[in-house]
Amino acid sequence: MLEKTAVAAFRLSVLLVTAWGAILCTARAQDVSLRDAIQCKDFKRTADGNWQAQDVSVTYGSKTNQQQLNLFGSTTIRKGAPIGHVDLWTILNDKCGTRQ
Repeated sequence: MLEKTAVAAFRLSVLLVTAWGAILCTARAQDVSLRDAIQCKDFKRTADGNWQAQDVSVTYGSKTNQQQLNLFGSTTIRKGAPIGHVDLWTILNDKCGTRQ
């Protein structure tokens, strides 16, 4: 009887660990939008309303279709001037516009 209880407890713990691992893997596999991937601390709003970035790299998308946005050196993000088909200025204004 004691052996059956020990085996049942072991099986339950293995099942719980397996389930927890599956939950973590599912959470990591979710899509990450560019807006969510951007860290406001990496961008500075300039006096003229543009945005400045210095050597920023952002990874976004799903695990099977990851995208990378790389801004090398000192980069100015201007309204109406998309970077790599992305309206980064609008995203930055929406997400980070209230901070200076």
